[in-house]
Amino acid sequence: MDYHCVVAIEPPLKPPASGLSGTGRADLTRVLGRGRRLITVDDAADALSVGRTEAAKRLAFWADQGWLRRARRGLYIPVPVDAERPEEWTEDPFYLASAVWEPVFITGWTAANHWGLTDQVFRTTVAKTGQRVRKTAAHLAGHEFILIHAGENEFGWGTRSEWRHDRRVNIADTARTVIDIADKPAIGGGIRLAAEILESYLLEGGATTLVDYGDRLGSRAIFKRIGFLTEALGLDEPELVDACLARRSKGDVLLDPSGEPKGSRTSRWGIRVNVNLDSAR
Repeated sequence: MDYHCVVAIEPPLKPPASGLSGTGRADLTRVLGRGRRLITVDDAADALSVGRTEAAKRLAFWADQGWLRRARRGLYIPVPVDAERPEEWTEDPFYLASAVWEPVFITGWTAANHWGLTDQVFRTTVAKTGQRVRKTAAHLAGHEFILIHAGENEFGWGTRSEWRHDRRVNIADTARTVIDIADKPAIGGGIRLAAEILESYLLEGGATTLVDYGDRLGSRAIFKRIGFLTEALGLDEPELVDACLARRSKGDVLLDPSGEPKGSRTSRWGIRVNVNLDSAR
């Protein structure tokens, strides 16, 4: 599958909202006064001491008035009073992903760009989540996301946490980014960009970590692609190549699973080379 693809300021206390009664203005101030960057129905119900149904109605009304922006059902973003286009106001996509799809971490081309492994910029944010997702593509508050379900064994290693406002956001570290992309090249922009990302990573070392992470993820196809690409790119990494050769699985895999099942076969790696890598250098 081929995937294509403003950080909000602290929510201020707004001046009296036009179109609201005195009580309505006071209630809105009570909800916004808690300083939350994201507001849920439960947050509003607690602040106003009302039931969830009533709280949901008030949030929807305030969103219609432009004081909030609906991110998804039951989740709203406070809109600063000086926002020129309230309907387009949004939050940091890393922050949103962490708040909505926890447990989750940022990976793929998004992490590769974050760590400087590629200069390519994609509008879509790639994330792995422990939640069951019905659709791979998601739209949230003006941002596009690619969501990949991850099992329990994929959490607790290979990530770094960064503070984004009041939340810790987990991001795949450089080695984990390379491994995730080798597993699913589409989330790295395809095998050509995956090759560039691998080369950028290996220029800084870390081959041993790649092998360790590949073992943790448990896909033998990862080692086939990394080993083949390392040799195809002419990189001097004999120990990495040997480790990958020792971990090959039986049978063939496509170099780029998103491409057509055609091309020459390399018996050394058990790969069908269905993409021309000449443009990767």
